[in-house]
Amino acid sequence: MCDFIKPTLNLANQQTPVIIEFMNKSNLVGTHSEELKSDSKYCKTNGVKGYLNCVIADDASKKLDFLILVIETLQINATDSLFLKAKNIGLSEDYSSRVQFWKIRCSNPLRKSYAFSSLSSEQIDSLVQLISSMAENLYPLIRQLLSSKESKTLNQERWFLFSSRLKSLINERMNVNRSYIASLLKDEKHEFFRELLVILSLSCGKGGVCRLKASLYHQS
Repeated sequence: MCDFIKPTLNLANQQTPVIIEFMNKSNLVGTHSEELKSDSKYCKTNGVKGYLNCVIADDASKKLDFLILVIETLQINATDSLFLKAKNIGLSEDYSSRVQFWKIRCSNPLRKSYAFSSLSSEQIDSLVQLISSMAENLYPLIRQLLSSKESKTLNQERWFLFSSRLKSLINERMNVNRSYIASLLKDEKHEFFRELLVILSLSCGKGGVCRLKASLYHQS
């Protein structure tokens, strides 16, 4: 098992604050106080201890959108699957229309079409539930990509297919004139993509929703 995965699997068995610290060190989550919002508070969920004095990070919409982009990379006709999953877990009508779903995702400022709007706490909650539920279904594929037990050649082939598809979606939907996006498309080590997959893996199973939601907040 590679050195990158060992600490990740150890994190999966830790308490929420430890996982928050790991996830907040990711390139997906801002660390500066000026990036904080005060319109939503994190509270206790499903019996897991949360931080009462935390606020949503400004780049939460970016993080959620990229995680959905990975889900679309891993699964054919992912949008239909997302809508079906949303219906099965009782989410709002925002997930019954492609237009409404597109509007929610356009809160990501790195997109070509940016809505200049922020996600409500209810929308964040629903996206977190949806992503966590989809990640659990896709966990076997995620595990294959992160595993080092199989042959190096097979792993490289899988990563080539995955990274090529994901870069294609990024190129199609994101603003390639932004330096951040340009750097992602040029990155041959795929460190950012690995971070996304690790976060999805930690969003699976018992406590997965809480771990993912907690990673979207900063202590005020």
